[in-house]
Amino acid sequence: MSNTPLVWIIDDDDISKYVMKRNLRQLSVTNVIKFPDSVQPLKILSNNFESTNELPDIILLDLNMPILNGFQFIEEFKVANEKIKKDIQIYMLTSSLSSEDVDRAKSFPEISEYFIKPITLRNLSRIVDNVLQE
Repeated sequence: MSNTPLVWIIDDDDISKYVMKRNLRQLSVTNVIKFPDSVQPLKILSNNFESTNELPDIILLDLNMPILNGFQFIEEFKVANEKIKKDIQIYMLTSSLSSEDVDRAKSFPEISEYFIKPITLRNLSRIVDNVLQE
């Protein structure tokens, strides 16, 4: 991996995407792709199993989205991940305070961590640092 990870922000909320991208820029992370739902990212994952440069190092995944929610994305990701030749860290983000959502997120080993929105600059910094140290 280069000195800056490829980050995918999968979120239907434009304000959340804007804030996360701005905060990532403060951390010198400029390789960021934003998606309004999880359909296109799943297609990219499925079509680029071996092309690790096309795949993200970090996915910031919203839980509540149209078409496929974050948990449905994770279920689809699990299937694709068996063929992917890259370690992708997924961080789930949500405005939900539901303990059921937190517990369900913790049941997926594919989810590195679960954050209540808005994610702080400090937490983003920790995520980026963790990925860069691997």
